[in-house]
Amino acid sequence: MPPSAPTGELLRHLVRPDTVRRVAFCDFDETYLAHRPTVAQRRSLRELEAYLVHAAERGLLFGWVTGSSLTSVMAKARRHELAVMPHFVAAALGTELMFFTDGVAVPDPVWQRRIDASGFSTDRAGRAVAALAARGIRLTPQPAGVEKEYVASYYYHATGGPETDRAALAGIRSAAQRHGFRVNISRCNPLAGDPANAYDVDLLPECCGKRNVVRHVCERFAVAPAEAYAFGDSGNDLEMLASVGHGLLVANATAEARSRHGRVSVHPYAEAVLHALRHGTDEG
Repeated sequence: MPPSAPTGELLRHLVRPDTVRRVAFCDFDETYLAHRPTVAQRRSLRELEAYLVHAAERGLLFGWVTGSSLTSVMAKARRHELAVMPHFVAAALGTELMFFTDGVAVPDPVWQRRIDASGFSTDRAGRAVAALAARGIRLTPQPAGVEKEYVASYYYHATGGPETDRAALAGIRSAAQRHGFRVNISRCNPLAGDPANAYDVDLLPECCGKRNVVRHVCERFAVAPAEAYAFGDSGNDLEMLASVGHGLLVANATAEARSRHGRVSVHPYAEAVLHALRHGTDEG
């Protein structure tokens, strides 16, 4: 089980509402946080942080849902001098679901029990990858960074042409299902440090993933998913956006995401999140 972790003294934590009236789920990298922000984008982020502090007092529960680990998220938050931490972070594609209490990240106990019972292991993931390699579908392990206990991350490098790549991705999904995994596949985003012309392929417990995070948090706080908000920028956010009534891509979203989701803000990054939450609409 992931240990409880202090998040440091530099960040202000949103106060949990006595009664949760709205829930908003927001991807972190290149949605909430622009890694190469302009002056205007920095200003929009500060405005969003100020808004969240007051909106939390009026019943908004806000969280980041991200593929990055909690340790990585905290390092980025400090590096970019963020001022506010959300109520919760669903990190490592939802395999780390933490709520903050007095500046300490505490695992959601129900969620953690589901993961512990899933039987996930990196050895099982390795066997699935080896079976794919035997069929000519090769996955490359992503560079070692902060370890994610319940995620095995790979790249699929798109080199065989559209038809070959579509068949390979279908084969990856099929193999993941046979081995009892949830698989997340999305186009890599070079702005977030990924290689060009490649796909992220993440194997994780079937109970996890961004869509299941939405369902669990909404159920826990008795908020209908149809009334919830979600924001993202890439293909791995689409299941989350489709799980709520107000799912919105930011204007800087990838071409892949735009081709598969019709609601796109005219605003980028934090400005899109602020506009939608402030005006209660998913229109740009």
